[in-house]
Amino acid sequence: MKETLLKIWDYLLEAGIATFLQLLILVGPIALLAGIMNFISRENENLSYKVLGQKVYLYVFGWLGTSIHELGHAIFAIIFAHKISEIKLFTPGSGKSLGHVKHSYTKGNPYQTLGNFFIGLGPVLLGSFLLLVVTWLLFDIDIFSIANKYGVIFSIDIFRSFESVINAVSGIGSGVWQFFQMIFTGPKSVWWKLVLFFYLFYAIGSSITLSGPDIKGAFRGFFYFLILLLLFNIVTLWMGNFATTFFMQINQYLSGFYFLIIVSMGLNIVFIMVLLLFDLVLSHILDLKKTPARKSKQ
Repeated sequence: MKETLLKIWDYLLEAGIATFLQLLILVGPIALLAGIMNFISRENENLSYKVLGQKVYLYVFGWLGTSIHELGHAIFAIIFAHKISEIKLFTPGSGKSLGHVKHSYTKGNPYQTLGNFFIGLGPVLLGSFLLLVVTWLLFDIDIFSIANKYGVIFSIDIFRSFESVINAVSGIGSGVWQFFQMIFTGPKSVWWKLVLFFYLFYAIGSSITLSGPDIKGAFRGFFYFLILLLLFNIVTLWMGNFATTFFMQINQYLSGFYFLIIVSMGLNIVFIMVLLLFDLVLSHILDLKKTPARKSKQ
């Protein structure tokens, strides 16, 4: 009896570990990149308000990022059969938020409850997909081939050693360099496409963020997703850990999207540096104006 209980315990523990690893593989990169992008976008937004002015930033860049962010929520709300009561893609004069999607679902409905997870992640999923579409339409670049060529694969193996982390960072850097070479020197590289590319990547990239309400809503479905995944592993693990292998294959496919998010993050950082430079110059000019001129002695 004791031996049987120990075997059951070991099996359940193995299923739990497999579930944890699968969540890291599938959700980890999205959560990490979205968290970093959220920080960058907030800093960018605050600095843009200061240098450009709130209205200029919102009506030149913010309208597109905000609209795509809310549209990401709305699309997945529709997919998972939630009832949408109100959609506001861009409302800068509301005084509360720049946009919102109000939706409801039937509690106890497994499909709709699980949908909360994807609705919360909707801006990340839609934003990264649109970055892929923009790259393909403007320059006909196969981003997945670049990610595979330079080993831009986000997996747990990256963190097994310091050397593997360095190799991953080096691969991402080489991939980004190759990406911009293809954009600037490729056969479809013309000035208006470059301008449109940088504008769209900057504006759309700023939508790949998760606000507090987004995270809270995603957690409602995350725990349900966790339970379903754990039960699936408990039922199937005796046949082999094929679910982890499947998720690793999906992750390799998604690496192309992650790569584009990193490119967008880089462009946002460059824009922050430009804004900091403008802010420094403007502050210096204002200081000179405030300083009274010295009178010369006769």
